[in-house]
Amino acid sequence: MQLGESGHATEESLEKYAMDLLTDPELSAVEEHLLACSHCQERLHEVDGYVKAIRAAASGMQQEDEARKRSWTRISAAFSFRGFGWVLAASALVLIGLALRIARNPSTAPQPAAVFLQTSRGVQAQQAPAGRPLELALDMRGLPLLPAYTVETVDGDGKQVAKSDATASQDVVKATVSIPLRAGNYFIRLYAPSGELLREYGLRVR
Repeated sequence: MQLGESGHATEESLEKYAMDLLTDPELSAVEEHLLACSHCQERLHEVDGYVKAIRAAASGMQQEDEARKRSWTRISAAFSFRGFGWVLAASALVLIGLALRIARNPSTAPQPAAVFLQTSRGVQAQQAPAGRPLELALDMRGLPLLPAYTVETVDGDGKQVAKSDATASQDVVKATVSIPLRAGNYFIRLYAPSGELLREYGLRVR
């Protein structure tokens, strides 16, 4: 299996896996990587959604094609469907390509939701919408001002789902969770460059 520069499965490998086009040994390599990589699991979930949408569109077009053929058959038995079928097939390929391009166009991606988090001790967990990237502002009052921080997002089972570097500005640390989170309870952990846990925030995604 070819890995991208980030050390994760390539987009092509995930697409082929979602469409059942991989064969051994690449299939085994992709499955082994997915078992250990939550990032690629999330990407595969998105690719699965695209593939299902494309297959549904193709199925709908096929049904429309059959309906058109029956209609033309009633009008004239002499009408040639072979050329018409090729035109529809070409149109389907164009529409599928457009659907893929629109689905992956950043302008159609969900807009990030801004969330301000305070320490979870004695404060009810803040809420955020599911299925959208998050722009986090972490309250750092009472913490030392450092040149850089690390922000980690873990789920309710303590499994890491996102990690990024961040800097402080005006008593807040700003960080981005680029992977849309599913509904559930999460914890946002703020670390010093040394790896020391400075603060933990509760977050409920709904």
